[in-house]
Amino acid sequence: MSLHYLIDGYNLLYALPEIPRGPWPTKREILIELLLSSKPQGNNQLTIIFDSREGLGDRLRRGAIEVIFTASETADDWISRRVRESPNTRNLVVVSNDKGIRTLIRGTGAKWISTQDFLKTGKPASTRPTPPKMDQDTSDSITEELKKKWLP
Repeated sequence: MSLHYLIDGYNLLYALPEIPRGPWPTKREILIELLLSSKPQGNNQLTIIFDSREGLGDRLRRGAIEVIFTASETADDWISRRVRESPNTRNLVVVSNDKGIRTLIRGTGAKWISTQDFLKTGKPASTRPTPPKMDQDTSDSITEELKKKWLP
């Protein structure tokens, strides 16, 4: 199953302290270049959505990345609409730290991933391998250790 990542562009920009100060077009270009070179989405589709309340809804393609500038709506609204109109929401992964967009897509079947997790692994939580379970002895010993530190 091929996934389609929908990225809240400015939200991802704000999450990257290494993006230098400067004009927004330069910052957007640096972000796109970063994603083109690091490919956190693997071989999956990637669409970056930028708010453009005064724009005309421009779309462009940079390599494997589709870039959308919304027309008179927020990126959150565009992403929410796209998710709700999709015939196969289980293939969609929304990348944002914004809890509002997470609420908007809840119950649709689409996945959500934070910007940090996306940049680290590119995989939503439901597709990542689960960590091994701790055995009961290890779990109890940690609890006992914490009791010694915290309780009088």
